[in-house]
Amino acid sequence: MKKFHLTETYALINFDATSCNCEVSLLASRPFEMVLYRFIHNMRQTHDPLMESFRGIRKTMFLDAYKRLMVYDYDILLKRDEDLLPLLKARKAFYRFTEAFYDDWRKLERFGVIPSHKVDTENSRLVTTTDHFNSMVLNLYRKIAQNIKGQPFLVYRQLPSGVNATLSTVYHRFSYHKDYVSLQNINCVSGVLSRPPFMVYSKANTRKGLFRPIDHNPLPKLSINRLHYLNFPVMVGPLLAFVFIHRDFLHHGVALANLFEHVPYHQVKDQKPDLVYVYGIRENAYDGTYYVDQDNDINIGFVSRDDKNDYFGYLKKMMLTLHNVHMLRHGKLPIHGAMVSITLKDRTTRNIAVIGDSGAGKSETLEALRVISGNSIRDMRIIFDDMGTFFMKNGHVVANGTEIGAFVRLDDLDSGYAYREFDRAMFLNPDQTNARVVLPVTDYDFMMENHPIDMVLYANNYQESNDPLTLFDSVDNAIAIFRRGRRFAKGTTAEEGLVDSYFANPFGPVQHQTLTEPILIDVFHQLAASGVKIGELNTQLAITERRFTGPQEAAKRLLEVLATSST
Repeated sequence: MKKFHLTETYALINFDATSCNCEVSLLASRPFEMVLYRFIHNMRQTHDPLMESFRGIRKTMFLDAYKRLMVYDYDILLKRDEDLLPLLKARKAFYRFTEAFYDDWRKLERFGVIPSHKVDTENSRLVTTTDHFNSMVLNLYRKIAQNIKGQPFLVYRQLPSGVNATLSTVYHRFSYHKDYVSLQNINCVSGVLSRPPFMVYSKANTRKGLFRPIDHNPLPKLSINRLHYLNFPVMVGPLLAFVFIHRDFLHHGVALANLFEHVPYHQVKDQKPDLVYVYGIRENAYDGTYYVDQDNDINIGFVSRDDKNDYFGYLKKMMLTLHNVHMLRHGKLPIHGAMVSITLKDRTTRNIAVIGDSGAGKSETLEALRVISGNSIRDMRIIFDDMGTFFMKNGHVVANGTEIGAFVRLDDLDSGYAYREFDRAMFLNPDQTNARVVLPVTDYDFMMENHPIDMVLYANNYQESNDPLTLFDSVDNAIAIFRRGRRFAKGTTAEEGLVDSYFANPFGPVQHQTLTEPILIDVFHQLAASGVKIGELNTQLAITERRFTGPQEAAKRLLEVLATSST
């Protein structure tokens, strides 16, 4: 990995290859020069009015001025450095330029990487290196800015001026089979440090289309530059996934740490993964495809580096598709929905699963339930927020989840929710349509328990109803509703209007309906035989005037049903 990589949207710093250990060495470094010259070039290209004060001034003069301001007082430079006078005489403009330069740096997504050939089990260097670099950049800015201003600041803001996130990595010789040799020697992420709130502005903010199965493994044909990828080892439910992310999509890798359980390197270094995902391949021919490698029992997915794929949904949903296909091949039913364990005031526990496709109101209704519950509920614990698995265990259907986090639309949450979770949230395109937040909501050990099921509900977001919750009196009628998977698309994908999606799950079941159908029928008949309540929940989330009150009404009715069932 090179010392420093700079684009129009992000900067990637290899701390092991960079010798900046103080403000002076940072100022004299090639990366500082690159960032400064990029800023000047962009200001001139956009004809920024600020640059009117610096006509005829070479960009090297800005760099020379900053270097000398680390040593000399501004007024002294005015008297002794005639070569800098054209710049220094425009003192007020130079100060505004410096503030704009600092702001421009902070608008970049800034990542640090600490490569190593051995694992720092406590990740102590991850913390100290990040803190030191942050302090160094902040001190450099303050010293120069105050020198130009001619007086000290009276108000100080401890902004994250260095990097938004740092990744510690370790050399990884993963090569399970000859078909996977191109993924060998890609550094594996062994620790992640982020500075929430972490803001990501991606080039796309919706996901389009379905992922397609293909009949061969294209990996040997792909051009993989090992220095441009990092391997994030995570658990997707019970499955070990190696997620190889190109540096252009690295911001999504940082957000990944809020969604899936990261695995210590010592637990994966000699392990064969169940899932492999290469996110950001150069070739478009295999964009949005996956292959089931039955010989090696590995599901492997591919998404290209096209700008349209710069959206967290492409990272998350391909991983879930690979997981779901694995589960179907092993006779288990992947569930696209949310599930929560509710402890009522009489200490009885009810596990409720709400099934539905994107934008159906699953998470929103369960969050509304938490808000309105008052003393009626002693505790609520999320089992899974978006995807789980139903399977047979000792003659009963049980469930576990896939993710420790949630990837939720900001527009559909209670207005104060995101702010209450501000200190650990990662925001994606927060000022745009389909703005999202990624935040942890449960812990891995609890998610992976074999949870019994008390109620399964289909989330209907498009129909108004006087009774938001109705129970089916026929399991076959229930299967028909769940199988149809109807919802009103809310702009979370490229779909529009009223659409159907097989079993509300386009991430595996749609592509493998023949495999899914007998499992679906068997699971639902077993649920009914065990006395599990199966019904439909009208969230009304897609009805504009009901998008907040609808989930609240559904939650209120659900609470009434739960209270009745406990007496």
